[in-house]
Amino acid sequence: MQFIEDFKQKVGKWVFQRELKTNKRTKEVCNLDNAQSIGILYDATSEEQIKMVKPFVSYFFDLKKDVKALGYVNSKQLSFHHTPKLQYDFFYQKDLNWYYKPQNYIIDNFVKKEYDILINLCDSSIIPIKYLVASSIAHFKIGIHEENYEIYDLMISLKDDKSMEKLMHEIKHYINLINK
Repeated sequence: MQFIEDFKQKVGKWVFQRELKTNKRTKEVCNLDNAQSIGILYDATSEEQIKMVKPFVSYFFDLKKDVKALGYVNSKQLSFHHTPKLQYDFFYQKDLNWYYKPQNYIIDNFVKKEYDILINLCDSSIIPIKYLVASSIAHFKIGIHEENYEIYDLMISLKDDKSMEKLMHEIKHYINLINK
């Protein structure tokens, strides 16, 4: 079974690299004052992770930004915590094809929207989120710094504390510093 899993991941990596090359987007540094729309990708498997992201989403919403948070649920079914709301949508394992590429209308709408800023709160180990970052036509992509993984326009390097709270704090800090 490990052979099949490895094969699926290799095919997925190949498709990912191909999509990365064909993504026609306008790269543009955008500060928080000029941004009108912000997309946020995160791991929403547990209720704690969702609660952790809520203040981050509210921060941008309170600044009158059009915010959409799309969470990946690493499960075969959604729980009551994963009910879509105004700024929140979710996708899960049933929305993935055989090589882990996300596919449904919510994902298509998210990827096709030209967000001024796209923020990824996950590392590259979450393959479905990685696809969305690569496929998105967002102007300014922000994510955690990882070796040999350069699909972001702004990469945040976390030394000791690699928690999501620290990443969100650093993103807020640097996004406010840009063009000031």
